Amino acid sequence: MARWLGLSQAQLSRIENGPAVVHLDRLAHWAQLLQIPARLLWFALPADHEGGKTISFAGVGKPSLRSTRNNREINPNADLAGTRDHQRQGARDEHLNFVRSLRLADRRVGGGHLYATVTTYLAGRVAEPVPVGASTPGKAALAAAASLNEMAGWMAHDSGAAGPARRHLGEALTLAEKSHDHHLVAQIHAGLSHLANHCGDARGALFHARNGLEHLRQAPSHGRLQARLLAMQARGLAIGGQPVDATRALADAEASLHKPITGASEWLSPFDVTSFAIEAARCLLRVGDLAESQRRLQAALAVSPADRVRSRALAQLMLVTVLLGKGQIDEACVATHAVLDEIAGLGSGIIIDQLQHASILFGSHAKACAEVPPLLDRLRDTIHERSWIGTVGELRSGAIGDEQLG
Repeated sequence: MARWLGLSQAQLSRIENGPAVVHLDRLAHWAQLLQIPARLLWFALPADHEGGKTISFAGVGKPSLRSTRNNREINPNADLAGTRDHQRQGARDEHLNFVRSLRLADRRVGGGHLYATVTTYLAGRVAEPVPVGASTPGKAALAAAASLNEMAGWMAHDSGAAGPARRHLGEALTLAEKSHDHHLVAQIHAGLSHLANHCGDARGALFHARNGLEHLRQAPSHGRLQARLLAMQARGLAIGGQPVDATRALADAEASLHKPITGASEWLSPFDVTSFAIEAARCLLRVGDLAESQRRLQAALAVSPADRVRSRALAQLMLVTVLLGKGQIDEACVATHAVLDEIAGLGSGIIIDQLQHASILFGSHAKACAEVPPLLDRLRDTIHERSWIGTVGELRSGAIGDEQLG
């Protein structure tokens, strides 16, 4: 076994008896060597659609000893500040690759599987305090740390860990503000607004959406980020019982979606028409416009790529809610079965919440429609099989300790 994996027996023994391996490159490489069927794996690395290559998680982490030694040999008289800036720049590049790769993996397998990877990466980082405004690499290091904490917050949210999600995003906001990356600050405010909306906190959602828009005014134009913040504002208004203002804000968001992007932080996450359609449908469902919500969700599903497993599942389950609200029970059953067929490898607390909601809605139709009882059984089994997702985030945060969350 060790020879197959290219390891010594001692290395293999340490892996077998040590902590769980969370590096996806290593896991994928071993799975391929051992010819483990893909259906038995919890993870699936995404493909680079342009080049058809697998996105790599390798090389992510601290600068290697060899690269540090070579830098000193090339420039032995470099001052300490310059050396630190050079190391921060190297670490920033590695963090950026890590964040982008994990975002792609997250689309397919969900935060329930990946939260441990992010928290382990964060806990294992050895970073010196960065003087605010000291240098461009110093600010880049702050932005990198902010983005890593932002990702951890989203993973925690998708793992059912609300407290850690808020703490990660709060730390991300503090770091991003120190980095003076206004796009990143605005994006993190959008994330905090989303969490507040998810908890029914209209006031908090509007506070963060408006603060994000204020930061965005200090940065180059970015239509999609503006649309995201306006969509969060629309949801907050809808939750707060202001349907007219919510509809107006949603229209402004849709108009912003097509505005030009004159500059962008490298740490921004994608926000496209599918993402917007989901946020718009959430708002429209809240104000009671089922027809428009259905139209937007169906249009988004028609163009959404298959590798966006969680986004597609979320849109389909929201469509189920719409169909049930319109009394189209048979269509809702078909759509729910389709979702359950597609999410076999997905670990997402958000999707489990939606499945539980669907189960409640279907319950009132169990006697009137013969298709519903077997569907309820399948929903119950699926929710039970993924019961670990609701606790993994809290367990993980407890395992690493609150002081390590940042």
